Amino acid sequence: MRFFAIATVIAAAAVASAALPVEPMNAFVLQQQNNEQHVLQDKKPFDMTGGKSYIVAFKDSAAADVILKAEKEILAFGGKIGHRYTAALRGFSAWIPGPIVTALSSNPFIDYIEEDGEVNAYLV
Repeated sequence: MRFFAIATVIAAAAVASAALPVEPMNAFVLQQQNNEQHVLQDKKPFDMTGGKSYIVAFKDSAAADVILKAEKEILAFGGKIGHRYTAALRGFSAWIPGPIVTALSSNPFIDYIEEDGEVNAYLV
């Protein structure tokens, strides 16, 4: 049921989304925050037997380089990037080791990280 609710919200957001103006000062603050995002320090590869597939969705305020930086961090720790999403949501699917999921969850530009799974749509 949660997947259906998320899919409904994503579809509604995609239909209703419009470009909103950003004040110059806010744009500067957002860029500073993007540059200061959390970076993983200890770049040792992990045993991927503990990894799972996740959907990583970013907030609208996240710059493209923030998303790219997160992808690079996942790859540096031995993860794998699956699909990149740009229409209904901004983010990607990835196979990520557990400790990296925990570290990514502290990134203020990530809206949510959810374990990937099968989604079915039913007409009522």
